[in-house]
Amino acid sequence: MPTPNEAFLSYLWQYQQFNHNAPQTERGEMLQVLHPGRLNTNAGADFQEARVRIDDVEWVGTVEIHARSSDWFQHQHQHDQAYENVVLHVVWEHDAPVYRRDGTEIPTLTLASRTDLSLLGRYQALLDSREVIPCAAQFGRVAEITRFSMLDKTLMQRLQTKAGAVAELFDANGQDWEETAWQVLARAFGAKLNADPMGQLARTIPLKLLQKHRGNLFQIEALLLGTAGLLPPPDCIDDYAIRLTKEFDFLGAKYNLPEKAVGPQVWKFMRLRPANFPTVRLAQLAWLIDQQPSIFSLLIHAKSIEEYRKLLSANQSGYWETHYVWGKVAAAPVPSLGQQALDNLLINAAVPLLVCYAQERDQPAALDRAIALLENLPAEQNQIISIYTDLGQKITSAFDSQGAIEWYTQFCTQHQCLRCNVGATLLKQ
Repeated sequence: MPTPNEAFLSYLWQYQQFNHNAPQTERGEMLQVLHPGRLNTNAGADFQEARVRIDDVEWVGTVEIHARSSDWFQHQHQHDQAYENVVLHVVWEHDAPVYRRDGTEIPTLTLASRTDLSLLGRYQALLDSREVIPCAAQFGRVAEITRFSMLDKTLMQRLQTKAGAVAELFDANGQDWEETAWQVLARAFGAKLNADPMGQLARTIPLKLLQKHRGNLFQIEALLLGTAGLLPPPDCIDDYAIRLTKEFDFLGAKYNLPEKAVGPQVWKFMRLRPANFPTVRLAQLAWLIDQQPSIFSLLIHAKSIEEYRKLLSANQSGYWETHYVWGKVAAAPVPSLGQQALDNLLINAAVPLLVCYAQERDQPAALDRAIALLENLPAEQNQIISIYTDLGQKITSAFDSQGAIEWYTQFCTQHQCLRCNVGATLLKQ
């Protein structure tokens, strides 16, 4: 059996999955675990605020986990002040004593002789699994309440990550909510494949500049398509295309906006339905800017899903009602944003912005509204969701589907089974 990694040892310590009969340190001291502490995902010792009694003395401090006690020196902890508060060193194998700077030895608990090796075997089987969900064959054995608790956990983690990305934009924009909302919405309009170039475009051309041209949709389209590098090719003879190019030549020079600031090569058209082509999405985004005086207010203050859908229902100008690309008339009218696309805008723009706003302005009501949106929006339909539903997991709302996406990408595909409520439960069975 291989030496387990530190993740497994942290699991043993966090859930106290080892033999507690008369536990002793390597120096023969009696050890009682009063509280294992709080798992630390940042710099410093692995568990914070732990409480242990060694002989007759109660200690409060940190606990460090290593496969071998000599790893303390491999990791250079002896030179790091952050590890001076370690009250217990938990290891699989003890091969060297460890001392604090004042010369006192740090008590060591060795787990190899106290651990049921079948537990390690079950963990290794999960690590070695080639299934996209490592525990797929055992998934149904776990209680439904445990699986739903994992969806709650992963959903909140996903919201924190998304809100953190919005907060970075907010700071980069000098704490301007309007510009931040514009950039978040633009990324959402790009969906998965064109989110990055949409975000780059929104950072290149400020919303304040576009709003100067509200009431003139043609000029907003020229600014967006020109800066995006998506103006028509020179051989396009459509009257609209020719006029739009001339308009951007004028406005681009006026505002010192370089043509193709984003670059046509970064935009993705392949494997997209024509209705999702970036040309069409930019035309719809132009229409929305022309119609809405405040993107931030639109995303923050709408009262219901129905109101959101109505406000975000972007049409497009006449040319883009009959064209997906330059110079080629579509076989059928080009549709405006459908309900699924609108709901994706709520999930990927309104919700992250609401969560970030709740945190920045200490507005818990905004967080409640974000959660309520997800709970009342239909679940997304994609390959990841199908994987979980095929395993018997109920996915009924966007709350569930967003949690499932995070579960898959940050836990299952990373083999983070020990951090997963389902994986941790299976190991105990």
